Amino acid sequence: MIKDRPVPNFIAKRMYKRHTLERLKKEMKIINSGIVIPGQRVIDIGCGPGHISIELAKIVGESGKVFALDIHPLSIKCVDELIIKHGVKNIKTVLTSKLETGVPDNSIDVVFLFNTYDMIRDKVKLHSEVSRVLKSNGRLIISNNRNFLTSSKKIKLIFNKDDTMNYEYNDGKVYFFRKVIKVN
Repeated sequence: MIKDRPVPNFIAKRMYKRHTLERLKKEMKIINSGIVIPGQRVIDIGCGPGHISIELAKIVGESGKVFALDIHPLSIKCVDELIIKHGVKNIKTVLTSKLETGVPDNSIDVVFLFNTYDMIRDKVKLHSEVSRVLKSNGRLIISNNRNFLTSSKKIKLIFNKDDTMNYEYNDGKVYFFRKVIKVN
């Protein structure tokens, strides 16, 4: 198995200083587009300092749940601090080095991968976990601003071998997939 490693703390701190809601306009536009609704269960994979997770928690409301997943302990600490600051009670932070979400099969409505897809080395494990946790008709949204390692063409085809995930469309560098259960 390929193991992902967190960046050193000094690099993470510099990255997190740039994470503001102002800078995350594109991501905010996606989550405020109606793709997330009250009562849903959502995973933010690679949540970083947690600004998006907090906004997702506000949208899904008390009847929903957000799982903020990251491999960096500093990320989890930042999210926990934001949870207290904003008084949100519907976020669960998950520190993982193996992309294990800890949620039951078929229990998630939407999975977000905002600017983390290229940083995750074990794509097979990622794809497996996303397919496992998403409900039938659940959505996967990948936003890859820079496409350092994965071309747009490759992102469209990432679930080609997995017959439960269908590529729907893309809006610039934001890719939308839907889990479908094929009945024979």
